Amino acid sequence: MGMPAWSDEYSVHNDTIDSEHKRLFELAEKVYQMAHKSTNRNEVKGVLSEFFDYMREHFSHEEKYMQSIGYPHLSEHSKIHKTIMVDMAHLVKNAHSLRELKEKLLVITRDWLIGHIMQEDMNIERWRALQVADNNIKQIFGDSKTNGEFCNLADKPKSYIYQCHCKIHRFQKEAHQKLQKLETNVLCKECKYPLEFLREE
Repeated sequence: MGMPAWSDEYSVHNDTIDSEHKRLFELAEKVYQMAHKSTNRNEVKGVLSEFFDYMREHFSHEEKYMQSIGYPHLSEHSKIHKTIMVDMAHLVKNAHSLRELKEKLLVITRDWLIGHIMQEDMNIERWRALQVADNNIKQIFGDSKTNGEFCNLADKPKSYIYQCHCKIHRFQKEAHQKLQKLETNVLCKECKYPLEFLREE
């Protein structure tokens, strides 16, 4: 079984970061192929050097991206980057044979680097997507507290009923019309599930 292949499901919707992630997947596959064939130490060192340089550059770009979108866990994520680099250098430095060097590089690549992209970097994308959804709600309702509040039926006899996973939402006609025109789902601020139109009252 080889390395996982790049898929759009790993996208963070940033061209630079996605392009670099794709390249890291390619390098990971290169490491996998190298680990399962006869190679000399210079070949391994060449791949290792390429990997180190690219990781260092990518981590720098990714941290700048997190800063640009206001990602609240930037500090923790940066520490993970540093840990990957330090641990990778330590394991490689302490390899006693070419075979051990290849095996350790494979483990690092598979378990740390690819795992990091699939898990930690996806947390960035999930957070970004929630911010986009929240902004969509603000564009519809402004800074008012209309979202999720029950309308006064005596003043507003016509309501448009929506539901999510946690409660019922009532909206006025204007808000309902805006919701219907959106091409993407609007998420509930509390449970983060899409609002689904039920009926008019």
